[in-house]
Amino acid sequence: MNANRWRNGALVLMFAGFFTMYGGVYKLQWMPFLLVLGSLGVLAGILIYFRFGPVNPRLRTMDCPRCGERIRLAGERDACPHCRLALYRTAAGTYEPHVPPDAPQGSPREG
Repeated sequence: MNANRWRNGALVLMFAGFFTMYGGVYKLQWMPFLLVLGSLGVLAGILIYFRFGPVNPRLRTMDCPRCGERIRLAGERDACPHCRLALYRTAAGTYEPHVPPDAPQGSPREG
């Protein structure tokens, strides 16, 4: 999964945690439960940010083969954030489009 997706998910978790805790103002009997639940959401978001937050300045950049946009890639497998093309790193260190081993060759309309 793309690091930006993880970071966006962490941001959603943090805001959901804040709004959950804020809901305790309106339901005073539920306040302890909502405070703990919201705190867990914020903590989960913080942990995800610590894992995926730092952006490495030495990430490899390339043009996407499908859409032509400039993208930054990290890890063995990554995806273009614009067109969602799955890319994998070869032994030479370059990225190529990912083709599953059981994918059919050619389109079904050929022939």
